[in-house]
Amino acid sequence: MASDEKLNVLESLSRQIGEYASTRGELLKLTAVAKASELVSSTAEHVAVYLIASRTVLLLSIAAGFLLGEWLGRYSYGFFIVTAVFAIAGIVVYFQRSKWVKDPVARLVITKVLE
Repeated sequence: MASDEKLNVLESLSRQIGEYASTRGELLKLTAVAKASELVSSTAEHVAVYLIASRTVLLLSIAAGFLLGEWLGRYSYGFFIVTAVFAIAGIVVYFQRSKWVKDPVARLVITKVLE
């Protein structure tokens, strides 16, 4: 009788360990899916904001080009000045790209994955 009880206890324990492993695997899978969906939704949010901001800047640049051109007497001068400002801004961003773009994006991804 004692060996039958031990066998039943071992079978029960074995079954519970299997269920635990299965549940643990399912939990890991669901956690990974949740983190991936959070990362994708956060990326989509940032892309949407970027698109709206870039279109706004484009339209404001055109308006500034026309306004400066009107003040200077030739529209080409206004657009040249606006282009020069963007070129200078592009150069500054290029040299600071790691600090201003790469590091914040890496931090965002790491934060979303480790949450």
